[in-house]
Amino acid sequence: MTHCEGLRLHDMPVAMIDSPGAFMRRSIGTRRQRAAWVLGAAVALTLSGAGCASKPSSWPSIVGLWSVQQITGKPVPKDARMTLSLYGDGRAVGRGGCNNYTGNYTRDGATAISFERIASTKMACAQEVMDLERAYLAALGAVTRVYRQPDNTLLLSTGHGAEILLQREESASLQDARARGINFRAVGQDPAWVVEMKLDDHITAVLDYGATPLLLPTPKGQTNADGAQVYDTSTDTDHLVLTIRTRPCIDAKSGESHSSAVELVVNDKPLQGCGDWLY
Repeated sequence: MTHCEGLRLHDMPVAMIDSPGAFMRRSIGTRRQRAAWVLGAAVALTLSGAGCASKPSSWPSIVGLWSVQQITGKPVPKDARMTLSLYGDGRAVGRGGCNNYTGNYTRDGATAISFERIASTKMACAQEVMDLERAYLAALGAVTRVYRQPDNTLLLSTGHGAEILLQREESASLQDARARGINFRAVGQDPAWVVEMKLDDHITAVLDYGATPLLLPTPKGQTNADGAQVYDTSTDTDHLVLTIRTRPCIDAKSGESHSSAVELVVNDKPLQGCGDWLY
């Protein structure tokens, strides 16, 4: 596994992504406004480490945020927030019900996995919460197998039969985009880019690691013979074609799994990525 530190483009601060839409509503005519936004986006992308590479894999992706549903067959109480976030660089972090924890994981093949160096904060909570947390962290440290299941759950299994069942949660970036009324969001790499589309409104594109922000009107979508949805839009200075195909897509750098494969052509420059319909 290739390791790299820092956040990814997917975790780019929401304000940077939303700024183009806000600028359009306020009229983005001045060079000073545009320059300020470009600088902010570029700084955010620099901090995000969007150029950090990881090895693509044909194994089912397990990267993302997961909430713990069951521990050795016992349901987790609804008021006990227990999570596991798996990153493409091998980090594992989460909340155990009372304390936050961090560690690393190593994946060897489609189902073999191990967790190492798990450490947690030392807060004290109600005894039943502490007992649940201890059982969870002990089971996590003993996990040897992982299974990504069709119902968007993850099953972690130990060598002595204990199991942890987790449910996939939507990423913070998708949750925020949904809250802002975005209908479709896509990301890509080399160079890093983000596109957000609001139907009957506008398409926001942040390209070249944040150096090139674009705003274009959302056109009426067309459906190709192969089922791909195409959005072809332009202004006096820019031309953008967004093609969306509904099929599983794994981001080659983050390992994140998405529902759609995306082709983006901006001013005749082709880009590839993955995206999700948020409706």
